[in-house]
Amino acid sequence: MEFVLESISPTKKKLTISLTPDEVNTALDSVIAQYKKDLSLPGFRKGKVPNSVVFKKFSEEITNKATEETLKIYIKEIFQKEHIKPLCNLLTEDTDFIRNESFSSTLTFEVLPEITFPNYEGLEVHQDVVKVTDEEVAELLKNIQLAMAELVDVKEDRSPQNGDVVDVDYKGFENGSPVTDVSGEHFVLTLGQRQALEDFEQLVKTAKVGEEKVGIVNFPRDYAHKGLAGKSIDFHIKLNSIKTSILPELDADFAKKAGYEDIDKLREAAKVQLEIKKKQNAKSNAMKKLINGLLEQVTFDVPETMLETRIERILGDHNIRSQQTVQVQTGEERSESEEELYNNAKVEALAVLRPQIFLMALAEKEKLVVMEQEVERALYNMAIRARQDYNKFRDAYYRSGLVYELQDHLLAEKAMELIYNKANVVEVEQ
Repeated sequence: MEFVLESISPTKKKLTISLTPDEVNTALDSVIAQYKKDLSLPGFRKGKVPNSVVFKKFSEEITNKATEETLKIYIKEIFQKEHIKPLCNLLTEDTDFIRNESFSSTLTFEVLPEITFPNYEGLEVHQDVVKVTDEEVAELLKNIQLAMAELVDVKEDRSPQNGDVVDVDYKGFENGSPVTDVSGEHFVLTLGQRQALEDFEQLVKTAKVGEEKVGIVNFPRDYAHKGLAGKSIDFHIKLNSIKTSILPELDADFAKKAGYEDIDKLREAAKVQLEIKKKQNAKSNAMKKLINGLLEQVTFDVPETMLETRIERILGDHNIRSQQTVQVQTGEERSESEEELYNNAKVEALAVLRPQIFLMALAEKEKLVVMEQEVERALYNMAIRARQDYNKFRDAYYRSGLVYELQDHLLAEKAMELIYNKANVVEVEQ
């Protein structure tokens, strides 16, 4: 076996593997032997079927298996010898072995760029001193109250107001004709939370339960739905219900429902929770300062496939957000051309990938590794947060290949932790 390894770019390589006819024949015969071992055919004893007969019967399967297994072995051997760690799936030519003929296959793959690392030991970084105020504890308790609040129908004869949860039917008309897709039944929103256009909310506030109202809703010129941008649409609405939140009292019963002995224990737990969160945020901000400072000192190429994959994901998320079924939602998303969307997605992708690539390359330099149990622990925690069955969540991650992204993420986290632990962290008052 001979091979030629070429660099197409700083992040892309091409590998050409060549085999002699004898090496091809040996690989084919090895797979034929596997097939004939337990094979029984009329006229032949088990395991004694001639190679030519076996190959004739299973030629396609044998050829594919011999080619794939042989290439897999040689590729692994070459990567180990050349200390190569490919970033993504290998792109190979679709060729198979042919008996008594030489064989050549070319594959391309991406690798991490070579980075000349600046000094990353003993860097000074400022980190905020963490303090939790009584006001912050009170706000957290208020949020817990809201989470445990009971939604009840408003009994008095009144129109809805900010903070109320309303159920509305609506239809949009332009010049007396219904506007396509601008209609909905039992649209639920909390007033005053910018969940809908201001004109729409104001129209809802003029109605009482069971009443129908008509009014004009003005759509911003930069509204995400281009067919509605800048238009004034006649809306017919019907208010189905008004609900308001009844907050529980901050007393012993409330504390016990939240899982604590009394209200003092709940306040203490809330303060500890806030301290933990603020310490995590302070450390995260310090880490961002460290990595951003290091990135300013280096230039390197981002692997093309990695970049395009990230851009596609960002654009896909944008499309999902844009395809709103309820067209009265706020027009904060801007109408952008495809080129603008792509360029913005590229900027966002690079902001994520440059730190990740730097840290992955540093992890390789420092010989950091992610253990299997660390991956499993991360998957378990993710499943818990997503409220999904762990085994199903884990299987889906492995089937989709997302587990490799998770491994890269964990490796980058380890490298970032290494930089932080080697840094001179100076705590400062906010």
